[in-house]
Amino acid sequence: MKRRATAILLGIMVSSMFLSACEKNDAKEAANESAQVEEEGVGEVTEEGEKVEAENKTSDTDSTGKSGDSEETKDENTDADKESGNDAEKDTDKDTDKDGEDSDSTEDEMTEAPAGKIGVLLSEDDDNAKIDSEAMTSQIADGGYKADVKNADGDSALQISQIQEFIDEQVSALVIEPVDPYGLTDILKTAKEQGIPVISYDTLIRDTADINYFASYDTRAIGNEIAKEIVKKMDLDKAREDKKSYTIEFLMGSPDDNSALFLCNGILEVMQEYLDDGTLVCRSGNTAFDDNGIMRWSEASAETKLKSIIDEFYAQEKTPDIICTAYDGFAYAAENVVSENNLEPGSEEWPMITGYGSDTQAVKDIAAGKMAFTMFMDRKELAKGGAQMAIDYLTGEKVDVKDYSQYDNGVKIVGTFTCGGEVIDKDNYQILVDNGTYTEDEIAPDPTPTPEVTPTPEATPTPEATPTPEESATPEATPTPEASSTPTATPTSKSGTKA
Repeated sequence: MKRRATAILLGIMVSSMFLSACEKNDAKEAANESAQVEEEGVGEVTEEGEKVEAENKTSDTDSTGKSGDSEETKDENTDADKESGNDAEKDTDKDTDKDGEDSDSTEDEMTEAPAGKIGVLLSEDDDNAKIDSEAMTSQIADGGYKADVKNADGDSALQISQIQEFIDEQVSALVIEPVDPYGLTDILKTAKEQGIPVISYDTLIRDTADINYFASYDTRAIGNEIAKEIVKKMDLDKAREDKKSYTIEFLMGSPDDNSALFLCNGILEVMQEYLDDGTLVCRSGNTAFDDNGIMRWSEASAETKLKSIIDEFYAQEKTPDIICTAYDGFAYAAENVVSENNLEPGSEEWPMITGYGSDTQAVKDIAAGKMAFTMFMDRKELAKGGAQMAIDYLTGEKVDVKDYSQYDNGVKIVGTFTCGGEVIDKDNYQILVDNGTYTEDEIAPDPTPTPEVTPTPEATPTPEATPTPEESATPEATPTPEASSTPTATPTSKSGTKA
């Protein structure tokens, strides 16, 4: 009976150890799958991929070794049991107690939270940063980690120092929206050496293999949607039938931004046929991304460039018919240029101006007739997607990669999570209130300033008329005096003196 009980207990112990090993293998297999997704599209196994593969083999060997040891232990204990049932029973009791202690310890470890800290680094202190911070903090907390958010407010040197602080703290992962996508190569090498995974967020970090994933909008698809909306609103197919043409100019994003390139390509994929047959005419010839891109997304540069184009090619018309932009800020610049040419929003001469981003001011301009439409991308969706990539990577879950073929950072193709966009125009901008993006007050059109009324001056009192003087009486004529008689002459002496 004792031998049978001992055998049963040994069987339970071996099964438990076997299942534990299987669970570890399942977690490692999920991690391997995540790493494989990251490397897909690269075309060759990177150093990181080789490292992951080596770790997998080692882990698999260790797991197998543990299982083998369990079988050997089983055989040895069985033999010992045959020789001495009491000794085997004692050993079994000790092993059982030990397993119980390990189990309790494991349960305690599993209940500890959070599992670690994820550093979030944002590039600008703007409306997007507020959404990013709130959405990522919530998502990371749901994943069992703590979020620590830092904002560089456009300062690339400050962002590098913030990354170094997180590295020194040994955070579990980094989610980085780069200020300078080309300036992080050295600091991310340090992160890599410390085993800290990096998620590039919104803007692709360039010239480094030391990023794991990228989260961005599907700008090529969004570009398609922008072009289709222009085709619809301008009725270009009807214009083609009527042999009518419209002029168009492009203000696209920064040449060093892959997402901006994909947006431009997406627009041209739809519009090229209308450019080819003359339904659309770009007088400047700036249809290629190399010619229409605005470095560093500078609104001032966009305004200067558009002024130059209008002065050279549209002096008579004062504006092209369509100004297609890659950024709400560029749309504002276009509005300024057109307004300076004394054109009024809503008039026939005012061009179709397109935006991208759905800023509060863009929505106001749409309501006021200054902008035809903009593109809304749900920032919360992007922020949660970027945070979840870090969590899934850390926990060995399959990372949600939607594109692993076109996001090339100059060193490798990066597996990318993407989300799309929606057209916002005068007919539907209310949905931004319905979905909680803005309040009614935030997007209410700015009131037209009422001109001050110039006070009417008080009337000057009419002076009283000066009374007409009475006529003076005509004086009586003075009588003419009678003539005096001529006096008698006095006799004169010879000497000439009076006598």
